[in-house]
Amino acid sequence: MKEISHHGPGLCVKFYDEFVYAGYGPYIEQYNYKSGELINRCRVFRKNKVHGISISSNGYILAYGARSAAVCSLSDISDNVSILQEERLLAEWITCGEFSADGNKVFLLTCYNKVIISDIIGTIIGVKTIKGERSILYSGSIKPFSDELVYISAGTVMGGVLVWNLYEESIVHNLKGHEGSIFYSTISDNGKYLASCSDDRSIRLWDLKTGAELTIGWGHTARIWNLKFFQDDRKIISVSEDCTCRVWDIIVDEDGKSVLLQQSNIYEVHQIKNVWGVDVNSDHMIAVTSGNDGRLKITDLIQTSRTGKETGSFSIQKIQDELDIPFEKGEIIKGFQWFSFGLIAVTSFGKILKYGDVNKKWTLELEDKRFSSFVIVSGISSKNIAIFMNNKADILLLRFDAVGNLQLSSDYNIKGLKKSTNCLVSIFDRKSIILLLESPNPRDRLIFLKIDNYNLDILQEFRFNRPDNFVTTCMEAFEDYILLGSRFSTIGIFNLKGSDVDPYLIRKLTPGDTITSVSFVEIEKKLPIFSVTNRDGYFNFITIDLKRSSCKRVHFSVLHSNKVSKGFLEGAYIDDKNQYITYGFKSSLFYMYNETNCYEIMSEPCGGAHRQWNLFPDGRGFVLVYIKASDLHYRKIREPRFPAVLKNGLHGREIRDISILKSQPYKNGYLFCTASEDTTVRLSHFDQDTGDITNYWLQRKHVSGLQRCKFINHHLMISCSAREELFLWDIDQDSSSRPYISTRATLPTSSDIPDLRIMDFDVKFLLNSDSFLLATVYSDSVIKVWSFDEATNKFALLIEGRYETCCLLNVKLESVAKQLYLITTPTDGHVVVYNITDYIPYELADNFQFLLENFNECKTLPLPNYITKFLVHQSGIKTFCTDSESLPRTIKIFTGGDDNAIAMNILKVDADSLGIISSSSSFIEDAASSTITSISLFDKNRKLMMTSVDQLVKVWDVTGDDLVPIDKRYTTIADTGSLDVVTLEDSSTLSLIGGVGISLWKLAF
Repeated sequence: MKEISHHGPGLCVKFYDEFVYAGYGPYIEQYNYKSGELINRCRVFRKNKVHGISISSNGYILAYGARSAAVCSLSDISDNVSILQEERLLAEWITCGEFSADGNKVFLLTCYNKVIISDIIGTIIGVKTIKGERSILYSGSIKPFSDELVYISAGTVMGGVLVWNLYEESIVHNLKGHEGSIFYSTISDNGKYLASCSDDRSIRLWDLKTGAELTIGWGHTARIWNLKFFQDDRKIISVSEDCTCRVWDIIVDEDGKSVLLQQSNIYEVHQIKNVWGVDVNSDHMIAVTSGNDGRLKITDLIQTSRTGKETGSFSIQKIQDELDIPFEKGEIIKGFQWFSFGLIAVTSFGKILKYGDVNKKWTLELEDKRFSSFVIVSGISSKNIAIFMNNKADILLLRFDAVGNLQLSSDYNIKGLKKSTNCLVSIFDRKSIILLLESPNPRDRLIFLKIDNYNLDILQEFRFNRPDNFVTTCMEAFEDYILLGSRFSTIGIFNLKGSDVDPYLIRKLTPGDTITSVSFVEIEKKLPIFSVTNRDGYFNFITIDLKRSSCKRVHFSVLHSNKVSKGFLEGAYIDDKNQYITYGFKSSLFYMYNETNCYEIMSEPCGGAHRQWNLFPDGRGFVLVYIKASDLHYRKIREPRFPAVLKNGLHGREIRDISILKSQPYKNGYLFCTASEDTTVRLSHFDQDTGDITNYWLQRKHVSGLQRCKFINHHLMISCSAREELFLWDIDQDSSSRPYISTRATLPTSSDIPDLRIMDFDVKFLLNSDSFLLATVYSDSVIKVWSFDEATNKFALLIEGRYETCCLLNVKLESVAKQLYLITTPTDGHVVVYNITDYIPYELADNFQFLLENFNECKTLPLPNYITKFLVHQSGIKTFCTDSESLPRTIKIFTGGDDNAIAMNILKVDADSLGIISSSSSFIEDAASSTITSISLFDKNRKLMMTSVDQLVKVWDVTGDDLVPIDKRYTTIADTGSLDVVTLEDSSTLSLIGGVGISLWKLAF
């Protein structure tokens, strides 16, 4: 049994040269932060986690955590898989470790405010403490100013910061002011300041010389875990439970008497909860953070000035002064289009202006009074074509060269439209663009113009009847079809080869209202896939059979459906790394978000609800242009110079369940789903050789902490949680670039305001069908059995009843001897068996594994009495699994409980009476030192894998009458709570173990 990979919380990070060193569990991982490459992963401790890292100037690294510490050279970390021989154990918990000024000694601060001094090889030289002082420390830091002067900053549990001189063993200051425990305190390199943070969510800056409190910084919405001075001690960076990283400026007035801590930037860097570690590279002005989600995030602290001046703003007065031409009173910017050479804008009096991005100057290109007052500006940035339209259907097209010189202009008046209020444009093919004109009159036809890229001639004109209640909002061209988004979550499909045919309509695609973008993604099974976004936050991937569709029926299917975590969604695209990027607004804040790996790319405050804005590609990234308070602003969004993420995370909270899609491999590994306490379900992939995990989607449909998730066949998965939530998901693996996941059905609830938790479920399929029987058990002791019809995607309740009054934790459907049994395990320690064969409108197929319809009337029946019930554990049975294949007419039941025991029980079906005879085969009372959380059979049901809260993973042989231990290992995943296994072609087995993080193991016996 061997651990292949570990993915868990990152507790500490450190820059050194071109590398980042990060503590993950008992490992230190080394990354090149310029390339994003993982250099090595080295195991430092046997069990304890690496809580802190310090690096000396002469090339040594100190790792510490809990009672463990290790010192080695940096080359040892780079070149070795393990340096366990360097681990040393102390009698007390280590809160901080640091090298001396000359790098030849190590200082270890313990939780009893004691400093142990040792040499590099671990020989203790001395112990320093404050006589008569035994404060319990929550945190601390060590600042060696020289070989003779070392200050200890000790954060106590009771809210004070004790500053003391190491060699004099005397208190310098006792800094009081915080409320609650001190989570971190640190001293600036120049010895002028001390910064501290605590339970009260404040950052306090102290004068190290006098001990006076200089200022308080407020802003974090939760506990602050870590602080660091940087940029010559003029700034502080902080990280918090609120998942943000914040930068603070230390502002000193001219006379030096007043100091202010001012928040200058906020970065959302991690998911759900807790950023633990932070460090800053002041040379490159980048920060690295690590958090509970396992992500290793690089944040650019000078994002808007990294490649020059990447932001700009212009008032109308500033533009007028530069042009030296008179503007009319009240003249404002009405529209704009960005190109690689700069910006084209039009004023409310028809002045068309150009801003050169190279020379930073404004020029007047032309003036056309037709485009006064009302004007819509659009264009194709990659073709250097700008388009202007007024409300009288006048169109002006301008084509520029690569440096912004006007090469050609064409103007048209479109007959048949008395008024025009909308103009959309899209690339049609390599040589032409397509332009849509729309009238406010719903009886007017929609007009499409196919325009030559080079000479701006109208090549073709198409006119279509407008569907009822159809107001266009976005457009995409694909082959000879035009897809238009509209309000009421409607998409219209227009066939340019048949303008006499009514458009095809897809209505109510999502629960939201306005479609904000439709974009082609890829071809799957010769059918196009489109990304569709909705302003209310929903996004879908749909595939459309355009050749088979008609105005009567559109042949389409939803491959993927989801909703953004917050805010309004304006658009999305797939980037060059095959990641899905969304953008929109959170209140007045424009944001871009990596939906695949769940992190914010950038944000920009740009006005309220009636904002005027657009996002333009320019060949080197994107440019956001917006008008705020009548001023024109732009913000360039460039590809980051450094990788945004060195390691992707999974969940911000505990993983409650794991399920591997075992039926077919996927890209040298397997797809798997994780259900988390953070209310999300994540679809990911692991590489079976390296253990690397690739994230695909994070589903947010649940609103409460997850309980279970399970693949039930090669493309269906079920997840359940509190509030009686149970969703059936459909997984599509046909795409070469990524799998997709969409909600197929939702289980009905017992009331409008459900408050019960669905604890577990199991299914039994109909033969050659995706219809199935579903058993669910609830926290109030209720048992329900449902039928699912694949044709209607509906659930029907067949059986309902109650066991007793205690919570039911698990359920399993087993078929033996043409009988179907429902087996459940409640919190009273019993195994309870029901025979539901005569209560369902199905009969068992010959192999007992599938059901056949017997066409009985489908109605809800009461749950029958249980046929047997026997006590196995002293308290709740936390986990169980069954085997009905190894022996004829027999069900083996394996259970693990809150009483730390594991058991095997045998149920035999009497051949004549079909009654159940139960017997206990094996009971291991002390199988673990804490609760058994998960068990799973593997190796053709001959072995059993078990996890428990004490982080031990054990394997048992179950072929005989007794449970025989084979192997056990310590897992680095805390709160171990779930596992799943898959057998490979070489008969070896892989196991995923989840808790606070996830690890991949290989089993070969």
